[in-house]
Amino acid sequence: MNIQLLKASDFNEKLHERDAPKDVTVQRVCRIAKDEREVRELLEAIWENPVDSCDVLSRASEKNKDVYEFEKILQENK
Repeated sequence: MNIQLLKASDFNEKLHERDAPKDVTVQRVCRIAKDEREVRELLEAIWENPVDSCDVLSRASEKNKDVYEFEKILQENK
């Protein structure tokens, strides 16, 4: 098998080569997304249209705001 695994930094480099802004990273996508499926969807949307990537992340962040609030409450109650 000839398998090559990409690290997050490698994928970030590829995104930036496609003209995605420097503040758009795989790590940021993972923090904003609510699950693995959404990570894939966001990365695909960014890959297809890197110029609008900040808008894609903003919309996802707003959509998942309730998830973040719930996690924050859980952390505070520990």
